[in-house]
Order: sequence, then C-alpha cells, then structure tokens
Amino acid sequence: MDEIRIQIIFRVDTEHGTYQDALWFSETEYAELKQEDLDRMKQERIDNWLKIVSTPVVESTIEELAIQKQSEIDMLIARLQILQAEV
Repeated sequence: MDEIRIQIIFRVDTEHGTYQDALWFSETEYAELKQEDLDRMKQERIDNWLKIVSTPVVESTIEELAIQKQSEIDMLIARLQILQAEV
C-alpha cells in the first residue's frame, strides 16, 4: 500500500522576489505538528533563501587566486614529502 504524503505549499513575496516551496510529511508526521511548527519550518526555509540571494558574490582577483593555488600546491608537496619519508 502506498503511503499518503501531505504537501504544504507556501509562497512569500520578499524584497528579493517571490519564494515558493513545499513541505512534505507523512500522515503520522503531519498529525503530530502544530501550526507553530509549520510556521517555524517555513520561516527557516525563507531565511535560508534570503541569506543566499542577499549575500553578494565576492570575486577573487587573479593575484588572490594565484596565492590560493600556490598554497594548495605547497600543502600537496608537504604531504608528498611526508609520504616519501615514510617509505
């Protein structure tokens, strides 16, 4: 027998656009929830989305990327030297 799922669709207009999502529950899960629980779950999803869309993308300069890559190379070389010493 297929389990019945309950879908709660919600939509909110924000200063960054419209957010639409859905929460899914089994009948048992849904029966145990209070409206406050649903409101909290919805707000968590909205807050997470707002954080993503309102956080500016920081672009690295070529110099910063080169420093980062050199650091990664240095770490790999150090790890290789440790492995070679173990042999």
